[in-house]
Amino acid sequence: MRDRPPDKSLRDAPQSGGLIALEGAFLVERALGAGLAIETLYCVPAREAWARALLGDALAPTVLPREYISDLAGFPFHRGALALARRPRELRPAEALPASGGRSTILVLPEVGDPENLGAAFRNAAAFGCSALLLGPSGPDPLCRRVLRVSMGASLSLGWARLRGPEELRAISEESYVTAACVLDPEAIDLRSWTRPERLALVLGNEAFGLSESWLVGCRKRITMPMRGGTDSLNVATAAAVFLYALT
Repeated sequence: MRDRPPDKSLRDAPQSGGLIALEGAFLVERALGAGLAIETLYCVPAREAWARALLGDALAPTVLPREYISDLAGFPFHRGALALARRPRELRPAEALPASGGRSTILVLPEVGDPENLGAAFRNAAAFGCSALLLGPSGPDPLCRRVLRVSMGASLSLGWARLRGPEELRAISEESYVTAACVLDPEAIDLRSWTRPERLALVLGNEAFGLSESWLVGCRKRITMPMRGGTDSLNVATAAAVFLYALT
């Protein structure tokens, strides 16, 4: 048992460099299941037996009082365990997509800007059996603390990659996947009457402005869902869940 917290807070852990921060036992277990190497693990006394059984002889946990771990985390929401793990190598789009043919669905979010929306979208994509998730050249880090927490670790296990621009989306459309933009457009195909292709890429836009023209022109199809009650849009992660449920 340590009598004081380490000097360096997990709040300072790099999120785009070599390490990522994991909050809670569930995320630590998901990270190990995804093949990540745990560099440091802090836990409360009640979690010590769990930590030692999980890590075996590879690493000894640092056992701290709950208030010390809250200080490390920056807030009390840590569920008794915090860890630093080695960040995995970022994949290229071709590496994230299935190599073989057959039925496949991918979710493409080139302009999503909110980490909680991205985390929820990852969780939905994993739940509905997506093969991968493709992002735009900027936006939230899928391995930042908030995305990991909201996704329940789905961004650790579901393959993802960043597209450098709309031209890469067009290349995917030309080579293998039918790209379908999910839009608010009375001329778009009604989701209820559309027969999905074997290999489908669902493309959703920004939370506030939808899908910009530069990304929209790279999509072969445009689909929409009917809505009532004066509502003309849904939260982007919610919309993704509806489309994925209907089409997968």
